[in-house]
Amino acid sequence: MEFDHTGLNVHVHPGGKSTAAVVFVHGLGGTGYDTWGMWPELVFTQKSVEPLDVILYQYASLHKAWRKLHLGADLPFISSQLADWIRVLGEDHGYTDIYLVSHSLGGLVVESAVQKYLVELGTGAPQVTVVAAIFLLASPRMGAGLALGAFRQLLPEIEWLRDKSEQAMVAESYFRSHVESSGTVASAGDYDFLIPRHSAMAGDDRVVSKMSGLFGVPEQQRLRLNGDHRSIVKPDAVNQEQHRRLLKIVRQSGENRRVWRLQARHDARFDKVPGPQGPLLITELGSDNGNHDWELAYNKGCTLASLGDVQVRDRRNPAISAVQPTDLLIIVHDAKSVMDGNERCRTVVDKAFQRHQAQEGLVLLIVLVGSDSEEAKSVVQSWLPEPPYRSLSINGVATVDGITHLVAQWADVVVGRDPIRWPRSASGQFYGAEGRYFV
Repeated sequence: MEFDHTGLNVHVHPGGKSTAAVVFVHGLGGTGYDTWGMWPELVFTQKSVEPLDVILYQYASLHKAWRKLHLGADLPFISSQLADWIRVLGEDHGYTDIYLVSHSLGGLVVESAVQKYLVELGTGAPQVTVVAAIFLLASPRMGAGLALGAFRQLLPEIEWLRDKSEQAMVAESYFRSHVESSGTVASAGDYDFLIPRHSAMAGDDRVVSKMSGLFGVPEQQRLRLNGDHRSIVKPDAVNQEQHRRLLKIVRQSGENRRVWRLQARHDARFDKVPGPQGPLLITELGSDNGNHDWELAYNKGCTLASLGDVQVRDRRNPAISAVQPTDLLIIVHDAKSVMDGNERCRTVVDKAFQRHQAQEGLVLLIVLVGSDSEEAKSVVQSWLPEPPYRSLSINGVATVDGITHLVAQWADVVVGRDPIRWPRSASGQFYGAEGRYFV
């Protein structure tokens, strides 16, 4: 399809009932369709998650801008235009979940656009906005090292691509201050918005350094791919990792956003009266690796546990004081790695046990994931001194979902053990609102 003056082509499923859309934003010198190869079609025809409408955004840059008698792309205008479209797609087109996929310079355009959109929303806006997630592919978040003398006069885009450009640093500073990039209520704290950011880099990228491309994104949300700067945005099969990761982002973000919205409706219905706030339970996750699925399952468990009286927050939350001790330490390991005698697993368990012994009141939960979890429990038991232990539990789960249930259940157990710190009324009313609202 040709692009009109809007720069936006919207591909809608028959019936027009999709509420989720993926917006593709190309990079320097790219085009709305050619940059991505078959990827938009793979997304449009996928069956593993909810139907996704596909939106292509195109802007003139580099030589394509010269054809329009411009020196280069007017990136401030372009990012403002994209911010307007994000608002319009939500308000007028009915999309509740917009996933932004960007390549190279397009990543800087997307982050600038989202920043402008969020600033326009202002304080007091819901933490869960229409922007569901951002997926940055080979995006020079710290610059591409292209700012070479006279080129800055010839190509306005270079100003955004130079090392630690003002635009990139302003956007990153805003996201660090206002946006929870892990996308979980458990670590949201005083952040204004919940928008997970994911990134991908190619091993043979000669344009953007790996440090620049992965900067600012949580480790568990980074993806490293084979290929080069251009090839990683052109998957041609459903089993290629960047396509699978995008669908995984949609699936997991969708689940988290449903929980967030449930909590928002819950809070709106049972508005707490002014007075004492619910007490705080601090949790912490440890492991021998940065498994993304484990992190998300843990986050979901913390979110579910936060729906009641007590607020559950992760240790990494910037609102948590360094002097506040962890209440529930959760260690997760792959059962097969434990059975294979992985020394990293044992090191993590030993350190966690030492912390548990040194801190009175700390509950230690060791979780083993996989079909061998019951056998692995015996191995972990052999690493520890003879029981009985105080406030220590070794648990096996067959699937990752089991982590979510254990975190939520044990948070409730910890709260129930200390009625002085976490008081509950027999009627099940909100903390600090006895005699007024029932749950």
